[in-house]
Amino acid sequence: MTSRRASVTFAVLASAVLVGWFWWRGIAFIAANGPTFDEGVHLAAGYSYWATGSFALNAEDPPLLKLLWSLPLVLSNGPPYPRDVAIAAENNHWQIADALLYHSGLPASSLLGPARHVNLFLGCGLVLLVGWVAYRVWGSPLAGVAGCAFAAADPTLLALSCVLSTDMGVALFGLLTCYLFWEYAAAPSRGLLIALGISFGLMLGAKFSALGLVVGLAVAGAIFVWRGETLALPGKAERGYRPALELALRVGVIGVVTLATMYAFIEFPEWAKGLKFQLTRDSHGDGMAYLNGDISRTGWFHYFLVALVLKLPLGLLIAAGIACIRSPLACPRRTVFLVVPPLVFLLLASYSRVNVGVRAVLPCVPFLYLLAAGLAMPGRWRIARGVVLAACLGWCVVAAQRANPHEISYFNELAGSENEKYLADSNLDWGQGLPALKQWMDTNGVEVVYLSYFGTDRPESHGIRFQRLPGYGQLDAAGSETIPANAPRHVVAVSTNHMLGLFLDDPETYRWLRSRKPIVVGGCVQVFDITHDPEAIARIRSLQSR
Repeated sequence: MTSRRASVTFAVLASAVLVGWFWWRGIAFIAANGPTFDEGVHLAAGYSYWATGSFALNAEDPPLLKLLWSLPLVLSNGPPYPRDVAIAAENNHWQIADALLYHSGLPASSLLGPARHVNLFLGCGLVLLVGWVAYRVWGSPLAGVAGCAFAAADPTLLALSCVLSTDMGVALFGLLTCYLFWEYAAAPSRGLLIALGISFGLMLGAKFSALGLVVGLAVAGAIFVWRGETLALPGKAERGYRPALELALRVGVIGVVTLATMYAFIEFPEWAKGLKFQLTRDSHGDGMAYLNGDISRTGWFHYFLVALVLKLPLGLLIAAGIACIRSPLACPRRTVFLVVPPLVFLLLASYSRVNVGVRAVLPCVPFLYLLAAGLAMPGRWRIARGVVLAACLGWCVVAAQRANPHEISYFNELAGSENEKYLADSNLDWGQGLPALKQWMDTNGVEVVYLSYFGTDRPESHGIRFQRLPGYGQLDAAGSETIPANAPRHVVAVSTNHMLGLFLDDPETYRWLRSRKPIVVGGCVQVFDITHDPEAIARIRSLQSR
């Protein structure tokens, strides 16, 4: 066996092990975390597309991923789509999702679990794609393994691979589209053109924010042509912007046809309606952002920079920082297709100030994996770079193991032990913590709690006995009971978002609890035992549920 073949064989086996490790941690995550805020809506919407042929439900997100997530329900003869609820609630997607998950006669986990596995499969695909692109870009099987390892060890990537969030899909198809442009710029072919158009359509069908990558690709193409390179249809060697525009038109047509197929063509106008909603979302009154202890309705330009610095493993950030000193300079001009789009996307996301969490800029993160993998490329200082690479990857692996199975609330070492000082919402508390709370209650002999829960999950579905406190997300007070004043124990459980004042009519509702040291379960629910504090008991009991 030649040295080259041996290195390729090692890379394939190592990548398979890394993907297996990623999948294994994902299974643990799925078992340990309850539904996040929007998961029920996404699953119900996808199920409605298959059941009714209409794409009107939850049109603010394109249908591709929702169709894939709900496919296990369709293929397994899942519970009937709640048409009566849809009619009575006038297609209110929150009511429909609640009916599907909690009133179908089946455990919510049995409906949500298979859908999450579909998204985890896509996450594994992204890990492998990063490895392949790193191999192609840097020309080294070791770089491919390094790229795969950085992706597999990222807790944030794993978390977003295990919940029904459209961010994973746009990251996957965004990277694929940029990579195919990179390949096409070197060797145009009809096959690559068709693949590029299809990938382009899949990207637009994953999430509307993909338009940021479209702008980035347009800028990258303009720079590529401005530098004297050729970007034209296969078989043509013309230079200039006109051939590039012809190529863009051809890719766009294939992409639009691909996108329209997802809507069965007839419902394609729903894509424009969803895009209009996203472009005018400020007028809908939603949106509340949290950064460094401050709450804002308008957000901050620097929000995503802070989120990326705190939510990505330090080993990855250090490796990418060292690699960027020389790696981009050592690459061909077509690398512009792998550098400019994520930068433009980050700039546009920052300008939009839709500060919902680091997940909104997930499409930028795979390009950091590629950059960090550049430490493994052949050349000068190879041994020194190899030592740094091994150290950074080891650091990432340790961080990944420590974060599992609560990766949503992962922060790197820069944040210290009090993550909520910096970021909240889907960076920390996405409503996923009820299973961990139930486990803590069973372990500690707590039968009932005062509960202020942020999310759309139902505590009673996990067997949690509770008296409901003011919170945000639940549709009604079903399952709530009254704790007697003479109960043997008085335990308060508050979602971290509510502790910080997010999404409450009165942001100061739980301010008086912030000076106490909580027990944190599931990374996002703060628990306080106030049994021996009559003043605190009186204060909690005075709160009126809303």
